[in-house]
Amino acid sequence: MKRVSLVLAFMISCLFASAQEFVYDVKFDYLFHNSEFDRSNNVFEQSGTLHAARFTPLIGADWYPGRGVRHSVRLGVDVFKNMGEDMLAKDLFQEMLLYYQAEVPVREGTFSAVAGVFPRAFSEGYYSDAFFSDEMIYLDNNYEGMFLKYKAPHFYADLGLDWCGMKGPAKREAFRIMSTGTVDFFGTDLFGLGWTASVFHYAGSETIRGVVDNTLVNPYLIANLSSAVGMQALSLRAGPMVGYQWDRVYDEETHMPWGVETVFTIQNWNFGIEDVFYRGDDLYYYNDKYGSQIYYGEPFYSWPEEGKSWIDKLTVYYMPDIADCIKLRVAVELFFGKAMESCPVVYRGTNQILSLIFDLDKLTR
Repeated sequence: MKRVSLVLAFMISCLFASAQEFVYDVKFDYLFHNSEFDRSNNVFEQSGTLHAARFTPLIGADWYPGRGVRHSVRLGVDVFKNMGEDMLAKDLFQEMLLYYQAEVPVREGTFSAVAGVFPRAFSEGYYSDAFFSDEMIYLDNNYEGMFLKYKAPHFYADLGLDWCGMKGPAKREAFRIMSTGTVDFFGTDLFGLGWTASVFHYAGSETIRGVVDNTLVNPYLIANLSSAVGMQALSLRAGPMVGYQWDRVYDEETHMPWGVETVFTIQNWNFGIEDVFYRGDDLYYYNDKYGSQIYYGEPFYSWPEEGKSWIDKLTVYYMPDIADCIKLRVAVELFFGKAMESCPVVYRGTNQILSLIFDLDKLTR
């Protein structure tokens, strides 16, 4: 206890020996996400509506010991409500946010580290829909663990740990190690190389044996021509998607599904079109057995019949320029895929999405 007291006293003395700043932030998220997949017999995704709001107030302090170093602590809470759901007032408080963050200038860039329960927005990397679905990101808005990142002109990289499940009598231990990054070629942002990688470890519980591995890697080339043609966005991202999956107790073989994905984006005057095309193997080999327990991406990367297939998601969206602290996005997503016995149609269904984000921190700063 004496050692702990000395450490706390030292930290407090360091805090008050340097410049401090009290900070606060209020963030509000609203999402209306309506899915209609009846025409494809709901084989790939169920029709339904996610209609919810989240309110996240944060308070904390920043202090600057010098040489461009910044230390930050934050405490907050996620208040979440599914529209139409009967809930007691106490049940609205979903999760506490508690984290420490440090930023240090390193050469031409900035190295950052964060630990605790913190927003997903700390990672600025790109993740394909095969890794995380939009619905999952909205419902599970925070990471629990730690993240490191380095950001410099023409280079970005991060590495993180998200602890998804604590071992219990019936609950299995689960964690994910992930990394994203981009490197620009020739000192410009016109062409570059990027990567996304995720290693998901799904262990046993006190009553369940077994370990399931789910690894997915997506290296890609990117061409970003928006600055060259004077548009808000004009880019093409293309690369292989390679998985490694193994149920160590109930399967003697490992499985390595793979395919190729391209993402084309064009945007101007706040109107945009994005097309995601994937052709290859079913990326969720154990989907029937584990489902969303180990697969956090969009369900259309899996299909009920053997063999290779293709899928395409065409998104048309509008993001009006309201204010720095307010982001509004209206979108329609159209889904297509290879016709098969369980789904004889190529056009599978649609999503209609309305999202609103209000971030007071951007306004106050």
